[in-house]
Amino acid sequence: MSDGLPAKRKLWDRLRDTYRISILDDENLEEVGSYSLSLLNFYIFLSVVALLLSAIVISFIVFTPVKRLIPGYGDITDNKKFIELSKKVDDLERNVSANDTYITGLKNMLTGGIYNSSVEKIDSAAAAKNFSPQAVTQEDLKETVRAKELDFLKFATPVSGQISARFDPSVQHFGVDIISAKDTPIKTIMDGVVINADQSVSSGNSVYIQHNRNVVSVYKHNSVLLVKTGDVVKTGQAVAIIGNTGEMSTGPHLHFEMWYDGKYINPEKYITFQ
Repeated sequence: MSDGLPAKRKLWDRLRDTYRISILDDENLEEVGSYSLSLLNFYIFLSVVALLLSAIVISFIVFTPVKRLIPGYGDITDNKKFIELSKKVDDLERNVSANDTYITGLKNMLTGGIYNSSVEKIDSAAAAKNFSPQAVTQEDLKETVRAKELDFLKFATPVSGQISARFDPSVQHFGVDIISAKDTPIKTIMDGVVINADQSVSSGNSVYIQHNRNVVSVYKHNSVLLVKTGDVVKTGQAVAIIGNTGEMSTGPHLHFEMWYDGKYINPEKYITFQ
């Protein structure tokens, strides 16, 4: 040893050195307790406490709603409220789309496919009920030339049976009457939106459906209606049950009409009923 200085001890040896902590009475300096502790034990104790605290904090964050308060933690799409709100938004979008189609159908029916943006709002149910062949003029007693475009569309049969009365505009019969068995379901000819499902004195329980390409189908004299105004329907979906309601009905049958661009067309040209 040079200059009589002690050799520098290793860190490990210093950590293992034992220290005594005494607790004295402040009045008479009498020792009331003492503890032996090394730096190594002290550091181990602090590390264990730190690990336990970390584990408790992490568990509290992971297993409680507190984690939602941490920016960027988790995926918001896993949030139950977010999922519920997303479903409600989807439902609202579908309803808005259906209502748009519904309103467009009414406009087309009342204006023959031409709508003036300055026209005021109308009562939808009243408008559908006023969709009557009585308003057709003599000039309209010829089917629209554009009806030929329907040859490229495919229509489902609303009901199969014997035709008791054919399409005859000259006697104000703007559709066909089909006789079928009791309780037979009436099916829609295409996808569409129900623009009116109600009862009238003359036609009984009736359903009006707006389809794409400005096609409207009408089902009258039903015993029971299976849809309501505003419903979205698919091709071949049952919308009513055949019946004998209304003053203009003389027996159980379906009176079926097709309208295109606001003008009637002969359903037998596009649909086979027998």
